[in-house]
Amino acid sequence: MTDLFLYVDGREVVITDRLYVRCDGGEGSLGHPVEYMTLEKGGETTCKYCGRRYVHTSASAARALQPEPPVAPAA
Repeated sequence: MTDLFLYVDGREVVITDRLYVRCDGGEGSLGHPVEYMTLEKGGETTCKYCGRRYVHTSASAARALQPEPPVAPAA
């Protein structure tokens, strides 16, 4: 699975299948120092610099955040 980037209440949320993530703010030279984080306890974490939230795919929060697949119109 590739990472799924969402915006929830104006904040970026990344749903990932990795247990270890790194965040640099994503702004190139305008980003922030690299922070390495683990999702082992509780299945989610938040970057202390930019507030980006990382949620592991196995966490219940990931299922609640993922968009519903489109429903085909009835024939």
